[in-house]
Amino acid sequence: MKTLLSNEKDLAALILRIGFGFYMVFGHGLAKLQMLLGGADFFGVLFFGPQLSLILVTLAEFFAALMVLVGFKTRLASIPVIFTMAVAAFVVHLSDPWFQMGADGGSKELALLFMTGFLGTFFLGSGKYSLDGLISKK
Repeated sequence: MKTLLSNEKDLAALILRIGFGFYMVFGHGLAKLQMLLGGADFFGVLFFGPQLSLILVTLAEFFAALMVLVGFKTRLASIPVIFTMAVAAFVVHLSDPWFQMGADGGSKELALLFMTGFLGTFFLGSGKYSLDGLISKK
């Protein structure tokens, strides 16, 4: 038990990376990648046009989140995801409520949950159970 507790930071980093990274990559990023490759329409965000917005969101939600998932340059890779989720919550869902009540309508809730999780990965880093941990051993 002492070994488990002595590695709690590394275990917490692993759980956050796998949990939030997996759901972002496969729940959101993969769909954006398919949209990008399929030439689907997207909406412009901030001062970016629709195509550039989709490219940037795909880079964050698929590629950067995948880097977080495997623990490669986790702190650096967390930044675009955090920024994307902040934009989703406070620009895209500006007029939506904070919490989703019922099945209909959007809210800031999901974007803020992801933003919080990736903030955790930013501050914790990769931990030793990661690709960065394997690389640093060599």
